[in-house]
Amino acid sequence: MKRALLITLTFLATAVPLHADFNSVVSAIEETSGLHRVSIPFMGLARVALWMVKPKGIYDFQIATWEGAVPVDRANAATIIRRSAGRGYSPVIESVSSRTGEWAFIYARPHGKHAIDLLIVSHDHSDTAVVRAVVDAAMVIENFGSPNNLSHVGRE
Repeated sequence: MKRALLITLTFLATAVPLHADFNSVVSAIEETSGLHRVSIPFMGLARVALWMVKPKGIYDFQIATWEGAVPVDRANAATIIRRSAGRGYSPVIESVSSRTGEWAFIYARPHGKHAIDLLIVSHDHSDTAVVRAVVDAAMVIENFGSPNNLSHVGRE
């Protein structure tokens, strides 16, 4: 029984198509950066678990990470993200530290009637990450004013 459940969940995790815009950004970063992609074990199962549990305010997520001391140029990354993010995404935040060279971009677009599709790309001296999350818009607006409240999203 456990084996059949594991096979079914693995099939669902690999059969469900990934979001094209996320994949486009990930592919573009891989082609230009020279960083080493780090796989996250059981990420597909985590997504299936999220869909089954349905925590309040979080509908889906995807993560891709890279390691390496290769500096990723912020201007090139911004161009890659704008070109690869896809239709409907608008820049929300572009943050750059002139002291450390770290940068982060947050893009968003509507997802259905009540959700927001966030695309977050960040880079520091040793790691780069792309995160896509579909979250409840009202929950973000309600909790955005107080960062302490954001830690409660998905737990209620």
